[in-house]
Amino acid sequence: MNFIGIIILLALFLLAVFTLANWTVLSASSTLSFIVFDIEGPLGVILLGAMLVLVALFVVYALTLKTAMLMESRRHNQELEAQRKLAETAEASRLSELRTQIEREFAQLREAIGGVDVRMDSHEQAMKQSLNEAANGLAALVAEMDDKIDRALARHASDTKGDRDEHP
Repeated sequence: MNFIGIIILLALFLLAVFTLANWTVLSASSTLSFIVFDIEGPLGVILLGAMLVLVALFVVYALTLKTAMLMESRRHNQELEAQRKLAETAEASRLSELRTQIEREFAQLREAIGGVDVRMDSHEQAMKQSLNEAANGLAALVAEMDDKIDRALARHASDTKGDRDEHP
């Protein structure tokens, strides 16, 4: 219960104590004028009854406002829940689209990498072949140079032997 509710209950309690303490005065009969006619009756009890009717109307009004507020709050909660579900659905859709896009891009990357691998393999084969050809060519040159050196050494050795035979 909030602060204002406590004050209202305290005021009603004090009014009840005041009414009980002065009940004889409130219930004393007097002549009441309603401009068009006059009535004999207890003025205090009539005013107390009118006040109780006004309090009852106020309570009904407050309950009506509270009920309307609760119904409005419930409607807002339902709308918020519907919006939340809509947002979750949209988010799931966006995530699904993102997943599809990423998968598509990865597939394109795999294709590109596969193409690069094929080209690299063909380049590797071409380089191996070129290296083999260069190595074979180099080996042939080395063999040819070796033959030339052997022939030159053999000629030189035969020339030197012939010179020794001539100059003993």
